[in-house]
Amino acid sequence: MKNLFFAITLLYSLNSLAQAVIISPGKAIGKLVILTSEDMLQGSEKFKSIDDLSIPVFAELPMELSQLAGIITLQQQNMLSHAAIKSKAWGKPNLDISKLEGGINNPIFNGFTDGAWIEFELIEPNTIKVSASTEEAALEFIEKNKKTPIELKYDLSIDRILNMNELDWTYADKVGSKAANYAELAKALNTADRTVVRYSYALPFYFYNQFVEGNPQVKRKIQEAIRDPVMKKPGRKEYREKKLSALQELIMSEETKVDSVLIENLLALFDTITTKKGKKRNMKLRSATNSEDLPNFNGAGLYTSASYKATKKKEELSKEEKVANLTTALKTVWASIWNLRAFEERNYFGIRHQDVYMGIQINPSFGDEIADGVVVTKNIANVPMLQGDGVYIEAQRGDIHSVANPNPGIKPQKILVLYDKQDPLNQEKYTVNVIQQSNIADDTETILPNDNPNPVMTDAQTKDLAYQCLKAVEHFRPLLGDKSNASEFSLDLEFKVDAEDTEEPQVYLKQARPYLN
Repeated sequence: MKNLFFAITLLYSLNSLAQAVIISPGKAIGKLVILTSEDMLQGSEKFKSIDDLSIPVFAELPMELSQLAGIITLQQQNMLSHAAIKSKAWGKPNLDISKLEGGINNPIFNGFTDGAWIEFELIEPNTIKVSASTEEAALEFIEKNKKTPIELKYDLSIDRILNMNELDWTYADKVGSKAANYAELAKALNTADRTVVRYSYALPFYFYNQFVEGNPQVKRKIQEAIRDPVMKKPGRKEYREKKLSALQELIMSEETKVDSVLIENLLALFDTITTKKGKKRNMKLRSATNSEDLPNFNGAGLYTSASYKATKKKEELSKEEKVANLTTALKTVWASIWNLRAFEERNYFGIRHQDVYMGIQINPSFGDEIADGVVVTKNIANVPMLQGDGVYIEAQRGDIHSVANPNPGIKPQKILVLYDKQDPLNQEKYTVNVIQQSNIADDTETILPNDNPNPVMTDAQTKDLAYQCLKAVEHFRPLLGDKSNASEFSLDLEFKVDAEDTEEPQVYLKQARPYLN
């Protein structure tokens, strides 16, 4: 009787399932892996074992995600979390059952226990299908649904540090899409009276290539990894992780050397960048590859950024300390090409690992951060009472709690700014709608048992943010938009509210990329 039950596809309407939410539609075949809060917090072996053949049921939202067959969460997902964005980019099913009666014990999963192989399909707007399957079927499904390979472009000819004013979006094949789009964003939004996009510099791909070529032992390890056929086999995550960890450890070791001229030039540049009070600024080195922020490949959260600190406890570091600090930061960013999550993502999308190059966007760290968050210039709020054209915002206080990778129990403020499509830059026609309040206290650290009634940003700041983002859309649409469907073009942006350089808190934009629906 039980086997017969397993063989029958279970079909339910979400309307009868007490608010289960399809974050991303799709079909998957994989092994059901139920992860408790303890599994998540302790980083258990069970958590480490989930791979591209797994359909995990997360008790808490994961901070990082490598390739999975599908996603189910017992905690409410933010629409702009990496889990939500990644599942949509993958085209894989992602189901939020935080409000589903009984959670994983709901009849929809009846009979399917931890370790069961299942076929799992989500069909918008309100259909879930679950049935029994096998590991063999999962492997066959992966083989049949391979992505069309994505070809990357790269130009290694520029061998100097570039100022933001020298760049535009066309430099993506030289410095990475993140750095190129950042420079283009500055051209779109900065005026003589106001800086919305703070100044930056870019380190071209040339210097990553110089590092690899100058350290033959690193080049040899990279070639071994990309030529190893097991590195592409489904279900071999542990094998890949060991290989890539060894490669990253080599890159970070004292055995490898960074060009001394590059170090000297960067330190000389950083010493000229000071606050209004004359204090040397800390700098952020942001990863900027040619394999992210692409029209058909998001790459969000794959790579690692690092910080360079000129001071410690208000005392300026010695020259030797600065050299060590900067060397570590550069290696950290370059080594992140070989993050497990990045490698697995590229495997899934058919990207040749040897064609990936790392540029670095360099800009001052924010010194008095009041809020940060993520914006999509499209109404993705999924609130029936709030229809129309909108800018969706998820914002959080301070710089401790992330919107994209929240710790368990953290809630951002969710805002939808509705605007007139015929007059998108008219702030007088904007309406600010708060969908959810943050649960972080005004001290920007404490997690409250109930929501904080105070807004993360003022209405004026929120409208200004929406205005700047819509202005960016108008600028980027003819450059990056799909000409055949340009009206649907939208952006995914990151922002800060900071007061270090101004008397009053001000909105800044720090990243822009096409939003993948």
